Amino acid sequence: MLIAIARFHLRPEKASAFEAVWQTASGLLANKEGYRGHRLGPQCEDAGCYVLEIEWDSLDAQSAFMAHADFAPFLHMLWPYFAADPELIHFEPLHVR
Repeated sequence: MLIAIARFHLRPEKASAFEAVWQTASGLLANKEGYRGHRLGPQCEDAGCYVLEIEWDSLDAQSAFMAHADFAPFLHMLWPYFAADPELIHFEPLHVR
């Protein structure tokens, strides 16, 4: 399993519109092979930043989405709301009980 975390710095006047557009954009993500789920919300320390967590089967699954024809429209829908380039990190969770 792979977790991708993206941090979006939004234009201050566009936060609520971003949330509405996300409902459409997330549909391009949700049906991809290897996609397990996601969560999106404003960062507690900075309401102008949103954090997106996506769970994938593997890095290959995420890479396949980024190579898919739906990826360009996905980014195109979201990009106008960004005040800066998104930050993206990945990690594989430890299996700790």
